[in-house]
Amino acid sequence: MPPIQLNRRRFLSCSAAAGFALTQAKGADSTRPVRIGMIGLGNRGTTLLRACLDDPNVTVAAVADLDLKNRVRAAGIVEKARKEKPEALESIDRLLERSEIEAVVVALPCDLHANVYERALKAGKHVYAEKPLGLTLEECDRLIAESVRHPEQALHVGFQRRSNPRYRDAIAAIHRGDLGELLSGSATLASSNGPISGHDGWLGSRARSGDWMVEQAVHVWDVYHWLTRGVPMKAYGRGRRDVFRKSQPDRDVTDTYQAMLQWSDGFSLEFSQTWIAPADDAFTGAATRVVGADGGFDFATGAMTFRDRSQPRQVVQPGNHADTALSIAAFMNAVRSKEPVEVPVSLAMARAATVTGLMVRKAVDENRVVMRAEVERNGSAVS
Repeated sequence: MPPIQLNRRRFLSCSAAAGFALTQAKGADSTRPVRIGMIGLGNRGTTLLRACLDDPNVTVAAVADLDLKNRVRAAGIVEKARKEKPEALESIDRLLERSEIEAVVVALPCDLHANVYERALKAGKHVYAEKPLGLTLEECDRLIAESVRHPEQALHVGFQRRSNPRYRDAIAAIHRGDLGELLSGSATLASSNGPISGHDGWLGSRARSGDWMVEQAVHVWDVYHWLTRGVPMKAYGRGRRDVFRKSQPDRDVTDTYQAMLQWSDGFSLEFSQTWIAPADDAFTGAATRVVGADGGFDFATGAMTFRDRSQPRQVVQPGNHADTALSIAAFMNAVRSKEPVEVPVSLAMARAATVTGLMVRKAVDENRVVMRAEVERNGSAVS
């Protein structure tokens, strides 16, 4: 990995020690107009578009998508909100050539991430980059190096839980020691909606998505990296990639799997992800929990419960939180800022999420224990 040098805007986003306090950026005038371009307007891109339109001082000057239907829909959303229609482009390069666009928000299939993010940086744009940072370590390292060459440009990776006040407050409390020594975690992503394939089948293709361990579960890995202030040293896994083969013979992503991850200090995580759950609330849903020597925390409900029954149960930041909107707001603050900004997640930690995803994928594929060093040493070509 190339050396990372500190600079005025990027020094925190390229450091694994980046802080987690997300505040109004110093020197950022929230009323300053920002002209942006949207690249990729599928389901996720449309969500990001609406979040950008929540800021009255953001102008969506252009939208780009290969799919005509997506372009037309996105342009219509902007026109309805602002009474002004953006240019709808098929070509990403034509959008990047527009000098009045200072920032881009990108939501494309994962195999396009590294190339488009790099082109956007070279075009002089600030970049909001959907996760994962890259599908391989080579892609991640190339992007980190490219960002260092553009110290005045913000590059934020869309791990929106880093902007969620419940996650932020709970993890701050856990880091203070409220749960005592951290012992274990458990997480689940269970859906009855399989097979999920995405537009043009990209989510059903490992070469395009990296598989669910890299495309979706990176959110989970990042939470536990943040929580433990570290990364797992090894993983074991098992799963199946053939459940939907009859209906989708070309599909090669994992349909259901379980993994166990272990950190060097003894912390462990049990994780399961499936697309074949029965269509019942008892079998579906998402869960993220951590247990320490003195208590536990459930991220889904915000409940912090203690082994000492005399301590009252606490609820951290109850209710739903628009963390995507908060993540976009943090990006716009960075774009407007004249001074260094603490990013929600560093590029080093975004890279770490990809590494953990690749480690779990290899463990599931080979049904064995895989050490992190194997992935770091051998690279990460999609196979």
